[in-house]
Amino acid sequence: MVVFLMDGHCAPSRVVRHSTAARRLRLEVPDLRWNTFLGKRLERTFATWPGVEEVSAHPRTGRLLVHYAPRAPLLARLREEPDARPAPTPRKAHPAQGARRGPREPWHAMTVDAVLARLDVREQGLASEEAARRLKRFGPNVVQEEAPRSRLAMMGSQLATVPTMLLLGSAGASALAGDGLEASAILTVVGLNAGIGYRIERRNQELLASWQKLEAGAAQVLRGGVLLTVPAAELVPGDVVLLRAGDVLPADMRVLEAHRLCADEAPLTGESEPQPKQAAPVDARAPLAERTSLLFAGSSVASGHGRALVVATGADTEMARVRELVAQESAPSTPLTRKMGQLDRRVAAVSVGAAALSAVAGLAHGRSGPQVLRGAVALGVAALPEGLPLVATAALLRAMQRLHARGMVVRRVVAAEALGGVTVICADKTGTLTRNEMRLEVLDLGDGPLELSSLRARPQAVLEDPPTLALALALLNSDVDIHHRGKTLEMSGSATEKALVAAAHAAGLDETALRHAFPRRHLRERSEAVHYVLSVHHAPCDGRVAFIKGAPEQVLGMCERDWKGPLDAGARERLARRNDALAADGLRVLALAWRRLVRDEGRVPEDGYTFAGFVGLRDPLREGAADSVRQARRAGIRTVVLTGDQPRTAESVARQVGLEGDTLTPHELAELLELSGDVLSDRLARTAVLARVTPEDKRKLVKALRAQGAIVAMAGDGINDAPALRAADVGVAVGVRSSDMARAVADVVMASEDLRSIMSAVGEGRIVQDNLRRALRFLFATNLSEMTLVLGASLLGLREPLSPLQLLWINLLTDTLPGIALALEPGDPAILDRPPAPPAMPLLTRPAVWRVARDGALMAGVGALGMALGGPPLAFGTLTAVQLGYSAVCRAPREARRHVPADGEWRIYAFVGGATALHAAALTLPPLRRVLHLPAPTPLTFGGLAVGLFLPVLVGATPAWGAQVVRRARRVTDSTPSLETPS
Repeated sequence: MVVFLMDGHCAPSRVVRHSTAARRLRLEVPDLRWNTFLGKRLERTFATWPGVEEVSAHPRTGRLLVHYAPRAPLLARLREEPDARPAPTPRKAHPAQGARRGPREPWHAMTVDAVLARLDVREQGLASEEAARRLKRFGPNVVQEEAPRSRLAMMGSQLATVPTMLLLGSAGASALAGDGLEASAILTVVGLNAGIGYRIERRNQELLASWQKLEAGAAQVLRGGVLLTVPAAELVPGDVVLLRAGDVLPADMRVLEAHRLCADEAPLTGESEPQPKQAAPVDARAPLAERTSLLFAGSSVASGHGRALVVATGADTEMARVRELVAQESAPSTPLTRKMGQLDRRVAAVSVGAAALSAVAGLAHGRSGPQVLRGAVALGVAALPEGLPLVATAALLRAMQRLHARGMVVRRVVAAEALGGVTVICADKTGTLTRNEMRLEVLDLGDGPLELSSLRARPQAVLEDPPTLALALALLNSDVDIHHRGKTLEMSGSATEKALVAAAHAAGLDETALRHAFPRRHLRERSEAVHYVLSVHHAPCDGRVAFIKGAPEQVLGMCERDWKGPLDAGARERLARRNDALAADGLRVLALAWRRLVRDEGRVPEDGYTFAGFVGLRDPLREGAADSVRQARRAGIRTVVLTGDQPRTAESVARQVGLEGDTLTPHELAELLELSGDVLSDRLARTAVLARVTPEDKRKLVKALRAQGAIVAMAGDGINDAPALRAADVGVAVGVRSSDMARAVADVVMASEDLRSIMSAVGEGRIVQDNLRRALRFLFATNLSEMTLVLGASLLGLREPLSPLQLLWINLLTDTLPGIALALEPGDPAILDRPPAPPAMPLLTRPAVWRVARDGALMAGVGALGMALGGPPLAFGTLTAVQLGYSAVCRAPREARRHVPADGEWRIYAFVGGATALHAAALTLPPLRRVLHLPAPTPLTFGGLAVGLFLPVLVGATPAWGAQVVRRARRVTDSTPSLETPS
């Protein structure tokens, strides 16, 4: 590096070549390229140096040639670092996610020459040696993925629950009391629960891994003027990359040359239409979506070709910065997790309290220490619903299996239930409500739209027939590659131009024949100030024509007439109204115009054109999008559309799907979030569309809605959706083309992009909620009956009615098989015709708790009657039987079961019947009787078994909990009544 003073400022340069024999020195000055003014200053400065005989600056190459005299003082300056090269500001090879970096370079606002100079590279690319040095300095072009949970962490999460810890404590107490068999049985139950939960989570992780997509693996790069195929991971800042349609961009790049270059940036910015790219710089304050001189990692080239310079790799790309937002946001706990946690703590408190009360009572009645400890263990086992983890897992697993059959993978088990409580769905417009496919919807020659379905072109009279000319003009002016594969037409290019070409083909125009008849001779692209494409063609009969397609306001200004004659003020007003009407309908409107050219006319004129028509294109709604929004509203769920499109387009789509409410921009959202209290709640409740969003805006809106008490599901597919997917209660990655980042952070991954699939998932979540409440009612009532019977005997000083091992046997039978059967009950067909349960509503409401207390006391009374008539053995047989019979009381309403196929009813009968058979075996088979310390059965034993089984059915089922859920939901949402009725 050589540094010299020029006008009082330090100016760095690099020695390119130094011939001591010829006394010639060639320096490369980074800021000299294309800077003639600087070149003159350098020549003046060096001319004043002693020993310098001649100096010449070459702004085109950025180099300075100096001839000097022998023993010139200049030589002393060159001995510092003659071989050093300036390089971009170094950074760490692998910066940590979320690490603070310095300010980003405004690459989009710099000229091409300034960017080349800043990165010290020529348009022929880096030398291979320099690329290797930069790779070592900058590190590979990769972004570290979020590491999956380890097997140890997954197993640990299964054991780190309050009930499991209490059961382990009970096992330890049993071991201290000398009951090794009981301790072993308790540990077996714990291991079974943990193993099943671990297997489910592990299987889901494997399923998700099988969905991962392959990312772009290589790029075409110029290295020293030679075109090489380089692995994407080896790209470095300064690499010159050649681009063509279909390329997935592996790094952030500055455009050097663009030939009809358009990039699909929907994964990053949410823009549904490919964005044109240019080499000219843009304003430094331009938002991400408007930086037309930059290409971003994760996007793809939609059409055209060009060259670009890599300016950021790895953790410095915009995609990596979105990952930082994701890393800053931790996934919130689901409603089920929070409610189960509350329930676990209450159960633990009741269990410990009952055990302490039993111990006090035992000591008061003069029992020994081992007897007191044995009684405390018995109460601990009786109070804890050992089957609760299995029952919850069974309900969630059923939902996961049904969702997987519909093309959905649930990454977090509890997310299956969280879907049922969703009150707001934030959906990305592009791809979710719309198909992300442009389609020609309107051809308007100025008087109104033509009927496209019946339009037939006249290829033999292209320039005479107005509709034919409009379609032919749109086709010839487009840059679309067309291939025929059998009878299938395959096109590559921008979505807009593909739609125009497809419409021309549908009307009967042959692209090959048309281009042969009108060969293109000149094409002028859009630029920063020119929003139209102009093409010049040879026409039949040795003439030339110019075709224009572009922004109506500019194209109409170049027109002097239409098909009817000269354009006067009235005619221009009429065309302006037609343009406004089409735009107000949410269409992307382009104007078409043409003119004949004089043979010797050199420059293509910019006036004198004839207006040929308007074309209106639309990204069509998905089939059933409007029905899905109405279904969501009927289900008490509000839909909010998030899009990177303009507010006017977003409002039009919202109206089409039936959404009503305010449309916000990021600036308006920022002002709204500064409000508080009821004002903020009202404004958020009225918000239906958020347009021109950034990833941070989406995350802010999701968090604001959650802060207001909403249960939010975020549906998206792009990199820009990832922070919001992580921040939502349920993140849903939609579509087989969803980005890897979206899938990595989402709770649910869907193959479909249809909102109807999300609603079906919500329905499955509500079924899980219904069945969990049924199962919880059953589990807590039965466990309460055991605890009441054991604690009552302890307080009265009576003999122990049930041993810990007998209680564990009862819980294994009644908490597992019947509980699982209840968790797998059929869902209500009209489950989406009712509002969701209020987010704050507990799993067991206060009326449900009173019902559980009542039913538990009644079952305990049956057990006490058996104790009085036949002692502990009869109490054991009768209490178990009445709990099995109680499962019929907790079933789904008859209306729900009526729509289930006959073979779907077997489950409850098989599970309860199997549990009954096992219980009968315990009462009769000698090996089991010895383990459970039971005497030989008597007729009274079988009589107690029969009475216990059928007594709950004879007494009759109490009203279903579902009516309570819906009554509370109606008070909150003022929505439709429930179809739940007492069974």
